[in-house]
Amino acid sequence: MKKESPMKITECLNVEHGVFLTQLDVLEKMLRDNADADEIRACALLLAAAVEKHRALEEELLYPAILRAFGQGFPPMRVMEAEHKEIERCIHDLDARRGDAATDARELAAVLREHIGKEVDVLFPMAERGVPSADLEQMACRCAERHGR
Repeated sequence: MKKESPMKITECLNVEHGVFLTQLDVLEKMLRDNADADEIRACALLLAAAVEKHRALEEELLYPAILRAFGQGFPPMRVMEAEHKEIERCIHDLDARRGDAATDARELAAVLREHIGKEVDVLFPMAERGVPSADLEQMACRCAERHGR
């Protein structure tokens, strides 16, 4: 019988990415169907609340390990950090109710979908090559603790 290997933080975060992509599908359908602005904003802010916790885990646990492995100023990390700031701005705009809910939600969805793609396809595979597996596994345990598991 094959023994299962412990989960890595990249796998934990990718599970959350899958949930976010499903939520984005729902939000984008609401936008296509011209749902009520308050419903769109509520759906987007629910997604945003989960994304904020996810972002905090990445920035506190995974990103520092990537920088230790690849060096400060590692170009892909600069991109990810800039995109996190952009996601935060989109969330703030939605929450502040300054603009049109549909426009703000579309922008958040586009930025978030692109960002998730870069993490899944580029950053996380790099992390799995450069950060020791034991470290990624330990971070997964800390991630689970944060989620109350």
